[in-house]
Amino acid sequence: MQSSYWETHRVLFTTDLLVVGSGFTGLCAGRFARDTSQSMRIAVVDQQRYGQSLASTRNAGFACFGSPTEILYDINHEGAEQAFSRVQRRYEGIQMWLDMFPGQDFEYSADGGLEVFQEDERHIYENALDHLSLLNQEFRRHINRQEVFSEGKGISQALPLAINIAGEAGLHPGKLHSCLMESVRNEGIQIISGISIPPPSEWIKEKGLWHIPTASGLILAEYVLLSNNAGLSELDDDTVPGRGQVILTEPFNHGLPSGTYHAREGYMYFRTLGKRILLGGGRDAFREQEESLIPLGTEDVKQYLQNYLTTHICPGQVVSLDQHWAGVMAFSKRHGKSLLVKNIDEKVLTVGRMGGMGVAIAPKAAQDAIHQLLS
Repeated sequence: MQSSYWETHRVLFTTDLLVVGSGFTGLCAGRFARDTSQSMRIAVVDQQRYGQSLASTRNAGFACFGSPTEILYDINHEGAEQAFSRVQRRYEGIQMWLDMFPGQDFEYSADGGLEVFQEDERHIYENALDHLSLLNQEFRRHINRQEVFSEGKGISQALPLAINIAGEAGLHPGKLHSCLMESVRNEGIQIISGISIPPPSEWIKEKGLWHIPTASGLILAEYVLLSNNAGLSELDDDTVPGRGQVILTEPFNHGLPSGTYHAREGYMYFRTLGKRILLGGGRDAFREQEESLIPLGTEDVKQYLQNYLTTHICPGQVVSLDQHWAGVMAFSKRHGKSLLVKNIDEKVLTVGRMGGMGVAIAPKAAQDAIHQLLS
């Protein structure tokens, strides 16, 4: 629908803090901003429909801090301190969720995790085993957990090798998002859907307020937090979107223990949902194609995931699919999984680029960003 002159030539609303993006990070930011001031006017806007997001409600529902091979990869490419600081941030974020809401309200299930390996990946598996003592030592130092990793048992002939991950969990991201929206609304914070915010180059600063043009009217705000994750790729040339596709089976007797599973350094991941299996990933096989902001699944990735399911996870079984969807994550081109937090103008801050771990990172990232923006 085209905008009218009457719509665009008016002030839609004025707020002290405008948060762009109503995913986990944006909503948490609104909540933490309210903690700093009970009188502050706060509004959260999103271009998606109410209750939806590009990533927070379209992921695989993992509450994880990293598989052994992923962490070892990060150590080799970024150094141990950076890798384990990220692990600590992920772990702290998960604990923040549990402090905010009862785990049963968002189906938090700490059944543990498993990283699984094919026989032709034995050298990768044995290298990871050789480093488990180091990993466990660093986990004790950074998050005070004992013996997180241990040698495990494979799940099929195609995935005969495994490493246990104690403390890993799954959750229902849709229910967690609903809990967060309700808590934010209860704090008197507006959540407005269907509003697309133009880049800051189109904003005007007048009398201490940013005048932000939208198709529905002007928004006036003193502070702006851009927390639209993959959308930040349009502002930052080091940020690239990464589409993650997911399939969900019909119920069947899969025989897997309840829990979360990782393979191929985190590029494949799956979990049990009762008698169903949820499987996602495959970006490493479709890299250029999956650098997309379009949250639509594709037939080639769907077939790729389904083939992995029937050849590796449940070989020999007939499996029917129920659903297929896609979400959009954000990554750094040059700096691995580094979080993007930076001032782009006076009283305007970006926070995003979660590196595929937004469920775990969002609360802590939002808290730190609000402190930096408002201090």
